[in-house]
Amino acid sequence: MNVQDFSATRLARAASTLSFLAGQTSEVDRLRGFWRRVERFGPGAQVRLSSIPGSGRRVVVVSGWACELRILPDGRRQIFGFMLPGEVIDERCTTSIGSRGVIALSRLEVIDADATLAGEPTLRQLFSQAVAQAALEREDRLYDHILRMGRLSARERVIHLLLDLRERMDRVGLVKENSFRVPLTHEVFADALGLSVVHINRTMKQLRLEGSVSFKSGLVTLLNPERLAIMSQYQSPGTFAEELPSKPAPMSRPPGDPAAARTGRRAVA
Repeated sequence: MNVQDFSATRLARAASTLSFLAGQTSEVDRLRGFWRRVERFGPGAQVRLSSIPGSGRRVVVVSGWACELRILPDGRRQIFGFMLPGEVIDERCTTSIGSRGVIALSRLEVIDADATLAGEPTLRQLFSQAVAQAALEREDRLYDHILRMGRLSARERVIHLLLDLRERMDRVGLVKENSFRVPLTHEVFADALGLSVVHINRTMKQLRLEGSVSFKSGLVTLLNPERLAIMSQYQSPGTFAEELPSKPAPMSRPPGDPAAARTGRRAVA
């Protein structure tokens, strides 16, 4: 592949991540204009979108991964979620690392879609609609994150997160035969799932040995996604509310507790 062909392919892939432009932009010359607006952050860099609070700036990830997190004074951190290619990062996520911030996990490239689409009212409207939908999905993912941390085992947490990442990567064509690149260290998995690095190592080894998941040089392969979804209670965003049973199952009652038996509530030790 010569340099010109490589450049065109790279630009086309960049545009493919901007899902709100699907079917709207195809000319290579126009794509080059988009590429000139790309901002780049190195691995570990804090992603700052604006020095002026309240500017409301929003960018779309063209390539690379980032995460939203909070860092404690002693250096410990909790990762709330990941930003993948084709997804939106807005200024609200990047205002202060003291409360929360966004860190690039790999070489990150973003494009300011608002500025790029200036003078394109139709495309700006499409982008606004995509951002609104992305906000709803982000809320669903936060609930999934709470579920992972509060109710799933270590094994289920890892599988549940991998299924979520696979589904989101598949949207932008970055999954091939259930395989996709994950530029995350075991330390990042641990910080995202509330587990120790030793526990993550042990869990991933167990998944490899049982033939559920393959890990090789950053390439993750989910060997039976349907079975893994059942194992980890995974459901695509937006489906849980539709499938929620009308009458929840009764809570378990500790034996020998008459108060709990009368009220249906579990006594607090």
